[in-house]
Amino acid sequence: MEQDFPISSFLEIKKHFSTEQKKFEKEKAIWKTIRASLTEAEANQLDEQFKTIFETTTDPQLLEQLMKKGASARLLGNDELGSHNLAMVVRELVDAKTKEDLEIAAGIIRTTIIAGADLNSQKAYWGNGGAIAIIWLCVYLARALDTYGDLKTLDQYHYCYRIFTWVADNTAVTEAMQGDWHPFYVFLNCLKKSPEVEDLQEKLILQMMGLDWTIFTSTHEHLSTSFFSRIINFNPGFLTLLVPYEHKQLESYLDVVQKNISPMVIKNFLNGFTSNNKARKHFRVFFSLRPHWLLQLIITSAPETVFNLVKRNEQDLLVPFLKHYKREIAELRDEKKQTLLQHAMASRGVVENTIQLLRQYVQQA
Repeated sequence: MEQDFPISSFLEIKKHFSTEQKKFEKEKAIWKTIRASLTEAEANQLDEQFKTIFETTTDPQLLEQLMKKGASARLLGNDELGSHNLAMVVRELVDAKTKEDLEIAAGIIRTTIIAGADLNSQKAYWGNGGAIAIIWLCVYLARALDTYGDLKTLDQYHYCYRIFTWVADNTAVTEAMQGDWHPFYVFLNCLKKSPEVEDLQEKLILQMMGLDWTIFTSTHEHLSTSFFSRIINFNPGFLTLLVPYEHKQLESYLDVVQKNISPMVIKNFLNGFTSNNKARKHFRVFFSLRPHWLLQLIITSAPETVFNLVKRNEQDLLVPFLKHYKREIAELRDEKKQTLLQHAMASRGVVENTIQLLRQYVQQA
């Protein structure tokens, strides 16, 4: 299993996330109990104090003291052009120069989340509008330490990686979040080469998969061939991570993917692998390991895709289909009722090697 998916790492990450989640739940439960004991006047006074301290100090201990008395972060503003909020603290992580600065910021973020900060509404300014905290973190972690990235030190990256778990656990990612509003999409779309942290970037992908987040809820306009090609050029293994072989531990993630992936997106996904020969070879090796649900889905729901691969002489991409689905491939027919081999022989531009490849597997069917 490790050959096609890092299941051990995936399970380790899920275990770590679960541990952090339980810590948060315990601290939140204590906070809620204390808050429930307050009178309305006491709660309002504490909330005002929390807002004032948040906006005027960098001392996380003062905020923690208020939170432990039952203060809430409900008064923090949501507007990206308004008063200081949690998303702005996350955005400003790039300005933290020392570990001490990063630890202070992490303390403020953690305390404010426990105090009920609205992570889905609070925004920090981003060009023509605002972005919530999880989006800022995905951009930072994807661009990493690239020349054009925002983070400049490994310490900054490690703190963002640590804070990501807290923010991800407390952000509601919905189907309405598509394209540039979906954290998983943003992360993959912004990926930049940074060898020092590429292992952590892979772990972030696994963590988002563990949360059952998927890019495949976005439209084919967002999930274009160029989108997939960029990921492949970064690391083709990152793209096949998103469509793993079936495994008991991946059932909930795959259920979401299989319900949402569309024929147009599948077409763009395959086209991404035709961007260069290295990508083609990766596709052939990965999907040749054993029968894969995505190939089966293509044959049953978008068979024209297979005929298109023949026309384009994409032999590396055809091999896994022919290897594992000989009978299903033999039964395919185009609009003229031609088999795949007949279609190849009648199509201008199909080279002899492609025809021979089809003959080889047709004889085995």
